[in-house]
Amino acid sequence: MSSLNLQKKTFVIFGGASGMGLATTLTLLENGANVAFSDINRENLTMRLSELHGDLKSRAFIQIADVTDREGVSEFLNAAKAKFGEVDGVANFAGTGGRELGTEAVWETSDKEFQFIIDLNVKGLFNILSESLRPGFLVEGASFVHIGSQFSLQGFKNGAVFAASKHAALGMVRSAAKETGARVRVNCVLPGAIDTPMHRANLARVPGFADALQTPISRPGTAQEVADVTVFLLSDQGSFVTGAAWSVDGGASAF
Repeated sequence: MSSLNLQKKTFVIFGGASGMGLATTLTLLENGANVAFSDINRENLTMRLSELHGDLKSRAFIQIADVTDREGVSEFLNAAKAKFGEVDGVANFAGTGGRELGTEAVWETSDKEFQFIIDLNVKGLFNILSESLRPGFLVEGASFVHIGSQFSLQGFKNGAVFAASKHAALGMVRSAAKETGARVRVNCVLPGAIDTPMHRANLARVPGFADALQTPISRPGTAQEVADVTVFLLSDQGSFVTGAAWSVDGGASAF
């Protein structure tokens, strides 16, 4: 297998200041890449930058970005390109399970909750795809990776809108892969239960939440395990992979 060879390459990460996004940001930096990463939380983003030192910090760029705001998405992408000269890949980790994941049946879900989930998980991806995949923005042969969910392929009891949004996102990714062809590879990573702050919050909030996430590999995954697959797809090692859905779920998709 060839090395990652990320020296002098530039990647843009949406939702890169925590969890799986942070693990991916750090892995790219540690392998020599330039990384522009965003988050909606200014304090968290600034803290992550302050934790970097030396060469890693010099190759990092941060900016607040709300993925539901297409103009803001465009501004961040263009700022990253202006900073580093060109962009070799984009990954999107921004998303939500909603405020009531695991507690509300579809008939109990409010219009407000529906719109919150759809805006972030579907409109947000649309904004990033639309702005980053336009011809001329990314280098030829670039890569786009969206982080979906195991529920991009199956239903979620008391999470119908969340599951619907993840199905929609996967359909958008696969369609975009057909539209860009060899110019940009477009793929989706589908994590299962991953030990992140969001997952731990759901475990604390919803009794029995873990019971719905039993897998053949009987433990939560790590953010680094998702980052490793994401970085592979962003790198030239994934040069013949596009339109794919890569499960990182401990075997949950086997059921």
